[in-house]
Amino acid sequence: MANRQLADQDKELLQLHERNGDLDLEVQNLKEELATVTPDRTEIKNSALAVAEFPEAADLLNQLKAQRKKSRADLVDMEAVLEILENH
Repeated sequence: MANRQLADQDKELLQLHERNGDLDLEVQNLKEELATVTPDRTEIKNSALAVAEFPEAADLLNQLKAQRKKSRADLVDMEAVLEILENH
């Protein structure tokens, strides 16, 4: 009876080791896939930022004045803000 129980436990342990090996392989494959996808994602994000279109400085100023009537910003300020955004 004890021998049978030990044999069953050995069989179960072997199955667990095999499953662990399978999971280790799956983790390794996912790490490799992530390593290849991550740079692509960064490229896509950067290219999306580069393509972003901003409103004209005058339109931006008008929107600001509509929301904040007492704003002291002027057209030169809006042009500077847009230049900063385009360079980042």
